[in-house]
Amino acid sequence: AYSRSPWNIVRCQETDFVYLANPPEYEELASEFAWEKTSAAEAERRRQAEPIVSRLSLLAIRMKSRLFPRRNKMSTLVCQHLPPRQQPLRVLDIGCGRGSLLEEICRRVQLQGRQVQPLGIEVSPQMAALAADKFEQAGGRVIVSSAIDGVASLAAEQADVMVMSCFLEHERQPYRLLTQARQALAPDGVVVIKVPNFASWNRRLRGQKWCGFRYPDHVNYFTPQTLARLAEATGFCVARQQLLDKFPLSDNMYAVLKKRAG
Repeated sequence: AYSRSPWNIVRCQETDFVYLANPPEYEELASEFAWEKTSAAEAERRRQAEPIVSRLSLLAIRMKSRLFPRRNKMSTLVCQHLPPRQQPLRVLDIGCGRGSLLEEICRRVQLQGRQVQPLGIEVSPQMAALAADKFEQAGGRVIVSSAIDGVASLAAEQADVMVMSCFLEHERQPYRLLTQARQALAPDGVVVIKVPNFASWNRRLRGQKWCGFRYPDHVNYFTPQTLARLAEATGFCVARQQLLDKFPLSDNMYAVLKKRAG
């Protein structure tokens, strides 16, 4: 019911996992379906299809930014779950875009008197170049590649914190990525995740018009249950996912993963 030709969204009867059955290749995600292109096109499509809803949504975003100008839940979660010993902290942003989130994380961690070594992985060369300008000033770098290849190139236990903000829904092979991420994560490291919440009430109400549907660059549609199953299958456990992290009135959800013992 949520498919839009030629893109087919299906549900696995065994695991209840919802995903795009025919996602684009990685090369297409870096060019034809690059985020900076699809996001603008999708915003324009929504404006034309539902002008009133689009205006109200934009107004709500602006009001939120004015009421909570410094509020960013991802950077807050990262700062709350930093490993205690490493210096400098090695923070990896997978799907870092232009680097704005990791730049904010570095600033907030430095305010705590700790050093940060930023590292990004980004498939879009244009976005990666923007991020590199920010990270190189702090002694970091950006790997221009798919997440799978980028994480595979890292040495074991090279990252203390991994950030996947609005990224895992784009990954064609989430099981393989998290398996590789576990190898590259320090023993006491964390993975902080933000993804659209397919279990949200708004998705049930809005149906195919739900804002979480993005064709074809959103490949996976997670619920709290299916995200936990994926974490368990790849050697992680959910260290934090409180009610407000998966609030049914929110279109997004958050989780903090840690390596499972053994």
